Amino acid sequence: MPELPEVETIKRGLEKEIINKVIAALQVNLPRLLKNITANQFQELVTGKMIKAVQRRGKYILCLLDSSDALVFHLGMSGLLLYQKKEETVIPKIKQKHNHLFFAFEDGTKMIYNDVRQFGKIWLIRGDEKLPELESLGWEPLGEDFTFAKFKEVIQNKKGNIKSLLMNQKNIAGIGNIYANETLFYAGIHPLRKGDSLSTQELKKLYFAIKDTLHKAIILGGTTMADESYRNLWGNPGNFAPEILVYGKKNGYCPNCGCPLSIIRIENRSTFLCPDCQK
Repeated sequence: MPELPEVETIKRGLEKEIINKVIAALQVNLPRLLKNITANQFQELVTGKMIKAVQRRGKYILCLLDSSDALVFHLGMSGLLLYQKKEETVIPKIKQKHNHLFFAFEDGTKMIYNDVRQFGKIWLIRGDEKLPELESLGWEPLGEDFTFAKFKEVIQNKKGNIKSLLMNQKNIAGIGNIYANETLFYAGIHPLRKGDSLSTQELKKLYFAIKDTLHKAIILGGTTMADESYRNLWGNPGNFAPEILVYGKKNGYCPNCGCPLSIIRIENRSTFLCPDCQK
């Protein structure tokens, strides 16, 4: 699933390519992706509108229209937002049969929603309408207001295991399995430690590991793993995978001590750790 760095990378790409473009036509090939509106209503309300801004909230992308409405995308497990130039007929390395929604702009370019597994979701929110999925999100981990004091408040009195606390979108928005694994390894914290068992020093290590890891991943355009499910707006893979130290390393070894990595299941997700370095 695309996490904060991948979604932020797509958002920044959209800001470069689609701001102030007018949607001339829409093609909806898979109407069930639309969650609060019919395909006919969607076409009627979006066609002819200009995209004025693009924002990210957690793992969600918002395209703000000049009608004061907003397109909201959640990419699910394998969703992609892609940009097709006027002279392009296909986007290289992208399976066209999974293109489910087309936004054709007046200048001949297109924004395409592609989704192999079809778990993505798309909404149109009207004016001041509130979307519960957005309203329930917690802190933005890279926001200036997400201070160490706020992070400590979120974690220190919780009984749950630290990995689940990090991935709970109501606590912190945008962290998924990849970056939860990596940040806990960098901080030297076992994923099953309870939130209320962590010392202030351990919390500080984890806080800075979260910010540093997410920043680096964004700079490198996100993570494309072996399944190559994530691609950026232009169909290119992210470049953070070579920097990953534990996630997905089956039969791997700790880069710090050489100990074989362990794999455990937490909430039915594979969790990779060094049993010697993470306490």
